[in-house]
Amino acid sequence: MIPSAAKQLVRFPYCRIYRRFLNRIVENSAVRKQGQALLFRYALLFSLANFRPSLRTVSGVRHAVQPGEWVATYRELCERLHLRTHRQVRAVLRQLADLHLIEVWEDTQGKLVRFKICCWQRTNTTLSYSAPCPKDTGFFFFPVAQIPDLIGAGRCSEADMLLDLWLHTVFQDASVLGSAVSPVVYYHNESGLPLVSCAVLAKRWGVSKATVHRVLKKFEQLSLVAVHRYPGKRGSVIVMQGYLSTMFSVEDICPTRQALAAEMARPAQKDTECPVESAAVGTGKSTTFHWPADAVSKPDIRLILANLRNALYASGFRCSACPHALYRLSNLSGCQEGVHPYDLALVCGSGGPAYHFSLKLEPAIQYDGVEVEVI
Repeated sequence: MIPSAAKQLVRFPYCRIYRRFLNRIVENSAVRKQGQALLFRYALLFSLANFRPSLRTVSGVRHAVQPGEWVATYRELCERLHLRTHRQVRAVLRQLADLHLIEVWEDTQGKLVRFKICCWQRTNTTLSYSAPCPKDTGFFFFPVAQIPDLIGAGRCSEADMLLDLWLHTVFQDASVLGSAVSPVVYYHNESGLPLVSCAVLAKRWGVSKATVHRVLKKFEQLSLVAVHRYPGKRGSVIVMQGYLSTMFSVEDICPTRQALAAEMARPAQKDTECPVESAAVGTGKSTTFHWPADAVSKPDIRLILANLRNALYASGFRCSACPHALYRLSNLSGCQEGVHPYDLALVCGSGGPAYHFSLKLEPAIQYDGVEVEVI
């Protein structure tokens, strides 16, 4: 039973990150950490910052550490940030300082560094009493608005990609279809559909589409994500595995592809339909159809066309047998309850006119022991 308060909404400006989740990424040697982006390393600095004043002894000297600050040697930061040299640590801290995300102070000998998270007072609660602050338990709030600057610093590592997916995961958000049944990755594109393509991720992460495909396959093998691909919908749905158990201490949900597709077919509270101008059949005029973002996948289109081509050809429509014809099958809006009309658009690939047909598809007969996917 998932409590109603277990939500992660798009409008939340901050995302809760548990330190044990970051530690799992750090300890997982299969997830590569080498890259030019700053998201993962900035989150690691967040995990080191204090919630309350405390004292820390480094090399026999006691240092007062205030909320949002931390004092460490460069060797410790090299191990924590997965960097090899002190020069690389200084370069990362300098980049974050140039973005006005942290403030850095270095001792005279160049062996000790103190940093402060600039937005700590706004994003996290500061406790007034002094006490030790553990670095392997608890959570902190991370600002979502700073992610584009951190991602855009350079080529993302696998750890940056995984954390970016985690920070953009939503659950039980009424404006995002599919989030009611599972935690889905949703980038704020105002569509309401948690669909993302390899091309979008490649541009966002500064890598090739082949790299994105390989990394997502790797994350699936590591049971970090579950990718449900919908070719006709121009993207895939990425479900974060282990999200509910980490964030809300409840049992994780991994819906099937069919269950998630059925949930995404429901109307959202927000209007996601887009009017498209299309040619009317045989009139030469234009009429407006409201096409939602979801479309029938290519394998289903092939099955439907196998039955429709003969009927169209027999009725006198010879273009249905043309090898240059292009097809698009989409849901029509404003349908009555129990009626599921579709719009079949046929466009001549050689530059001819476009034709539209209104169809009504009914579910196939279901037999016991046979699983049938309903379009």
